[in-house]
Amino acid sequence: MTTHAQKSTESTESAESTQSAAYGDSLAGIYDLLYPPSPEAGLVADFVHGLRPAPATLLELGVGTGRLAVPLAERGFRVHGVDSSAEMLRKLAENDITSTITSSVGDFAVSTVGRRFDVVLLALNTLFMLPSQEQQIAALRNIREQLADDGVAVLEMYDPMVFHGLDEPTVRVHHLAADSLVIDTVQVSRSQQTALVVHTVLGPGTVRKVPEVSRYAWPSEFALMARLAGLRITGRFSDWTRTPVTEGAQRHICVLEREA
Repeated sequence: MTTHAQKSTESTESAESTQSAAYGDSLAGIYDLLYPPSPEAGLVADFVHGLRPAPATLLELGVGTGRLAVPLAERGFRVHGVDSSAEMLRKLAENDITSTITSSVGDFAVSTVGRRFDVVLLALNTLFMLPSQEQQIAALRNIREQLADDGVAVLEMYDPMVFHGLDEPTVRVHHLAADSLVIDTVQVSRSQQTALVVHTVLGPGTVRKVPEVSRYAWPSEFALMARLAGLRITGRFSDWTRTPVTEGAQRHICVLEREA
């Protein structure tokens, strides 16, 4: 029997999946301008190769337009990408000129591909886009279920102080092209551990606003959430060249394995 609480949870998850898809669809056209090709993609491929060499199977959750998936596939990894946005996956297919990456539309917090992988990758703070601790734990459990017994998960997250230290709303500007830019306004709720980012996209004769809520977790909190999900942290770095995390590091790259 389905309870009222279960129906409420399912309804909430469906609404959030729809919102995530709308967010992705709204930014798909400019995503490659926001995050253009850079040497970092090669560093990510080197990092992953050092953990599980190609041709390992790799699942990227929140794959987007293939900023990382395409270079990883070019290195010989067998990549499957999941994203809630069909428009993002359409752009991924355009960017994947060798047509070697498979993909599927889904909510990475709850949906599964139906097989297990040597590597599960969740980059660019994607875990923090889930708006509650419970959903983040559920996503970590989902990652564990899709890991091979000897597989590894790699998660990239910003250090909470990047936002938590903001005392007032902040504005950031990204120039996309000669005739377009994005203005980000950031407002933080310290008590809720959330950052509301509104992307205002300005183009020739157009203005669009795309809201994004990021729920950040402190490193010790993340470690506990991972343990609750049946994962253990085996490495933590501040960049893709394996620099140790020190005071002032602006991001954490965590390597996790399944608990026995």
